[in-house]
Amino acid sequence: MKQRITDIQTQRERPSHQKLFLDSEPFAVIRSDLIEKFGMRIGLKIEPEVIEKIIEADEVMRAKNYALSLLREDIHSKSEMEQQLAREGFEAQAVQTAIAELIRSGHIRDRKYAENWVNRRKKSNPRGKTLLTHELVDKGIDRETAEQVVAEVNAEDEAKLALEIAQKRAKHYKRLPIQAAKRRLHGYLARRGFESETIRQIIEQVL
Repeated sequence: MKQRITDIQTQRERPSHQKLFLDSEPFAVIRSDLIEKFGMRIGLKIEPEVIEKIIEADEVMRAKNYALSLLREDIHSKSEMEQQLAREGFEAQAVQTAIAELIRSGHIRDRKYAENWVNRRKKSNPRGKTLLTHELVDKGIDRETAEQVVAEVNAEDEAKLALEIAQKRAKHYKRLPIQAAKRRLHGYLARRGFESETIRQIIEQVL
């Protein structure tokens, strides 16, 4: 049922917003540009549901635009984007709707995010497969996707990374007895996410 807009008041604390009154009762606080865009004025009869849909659609659009501005700077996972939009103050439903649309349009791709993350780690601060998987899961990538992406890391590449790390780290253990050095290096490589067999082979080469 349509109701009449009986008043529109500018908000002192938020000048960019105005309070809308329907049949003399406060209804909603709306951005001023929306009121102007949809021709809302005192005396206009309109269904409250229509106003609510306008507000919801606007919230989704603003959330999408903000997300796209972030995506122009860097790739983000679904989970990261949810957190970013929530911190920006967007309503939960608008966040979910906006992200769903961005996933459908291909702007948010968790698999691509995971691949980029793994490639970055190879170039800077390398990690073994185990730790890479944990890191991706911690960042909100589902475990199946994380494991699939990490599984694509070439075993030879991982062994090469482990060897480079081990050679640098072994310099710290020169004064230790050989068994103590091996234990230290094993623990260090394990914490970096390398698998036991890889660690064993690397230690034999380095120490």
